[in-house]
Amino acid sequence: MHDLNGRTAVITGAASGIGLALAHRLGAAGMNLVLGDVEHAPLEAAARALADAGRPVATQQLDVRDLDQIRAFEGLARERFGNVHLLCNNAGVGGGGPVADPDDLELWRWTIDVNLWGVIYGCKVFLPAMLEHGEPAHVVNTASMAGLASAPMMGPYNVSKYGVVALSETLAKEMQLAESAVGVSVLCPAFVQTGIASSHRNLPAELRVELPDPTAFPGDGMQTVIEALVAGGLPSAVVADAVHDAIVENRFWILTHEETKPGILARAEQIVNGVNPAPLGLHDAP
Repeated sequence: MHDLNGRTAVITGAASGIGLALAHRLGAAGMNLVLGDVEHAPLEAAARALADAGRPVATQQLDVRDLDQIRAFEGLARERFGNVHLLCNNAGVGGGGPVADPDDLELWRWTIDVNLWGVIYGCKVFLPAMLEHGEPAHVVNTASMAGLASAPMMGPYNVSKYGVVALSETLAKEMQLAESAVGVSVLCPAFVQTGIASSHRNLPAELRVELPDPTAFPGDGMQTVIEALVAGGLPSAVVADAVHDAIVENRFWILTHEETKPGILARAEQIVNGVNPAPLGLHDAP
């Protein structure tokens, strides 16, 4: 999709982090913006800033776990701007926990519902009309390096992000087989300066009751380590630039951290050589 000017972009998780950076970058490219986020006040603040910069913008408070809300979001986009040309399934949360812990099943469910089912719902709801209108279009699904390499103590997050990578690869192949005008990209960053380390702030009320300290990451001192790694990560605006370029160039893989590529190759070699996986540090697979 070479020309973004005047086209319409839909972005979930748009009130902060990568989603907000995408809104500013795509708005600067001349796109109409339809923004959704579970946090109402930050979403409205983001919309005001974009509107003040002259960007056409519509917003909806959005929980991507809710299919009906996704359908309403698609209706908002059509009503306000007509055809949708870019779908950024970006909403996501962090989620850690050992696989052997029997007491955190609902935390796993929440993480997977947001990170994976939110992307599935976005594709299911928006793609039919994108295919029908036939104009150049693109889907960007936000995964993670955790969708390409698995660090310990991050089970729910790893599972959800591997799923997003698999879904995206499948979709890219289907769009090619259909000879459609829809391109596909999957974003797999390492640590980026976002609010993901504090994403438990958006836990549903029932989970806050069940978990005595929902902000605590499993493992002694690990929450502090993750917060430091995120704070020292890549600026989200740099990631947004990379996404913009991948859309224009119709590139599938968006790998924003060069230093992670040797780890991907090493894992591939372990697979083909039948080498058992060894524990990775969090810096290897955020």
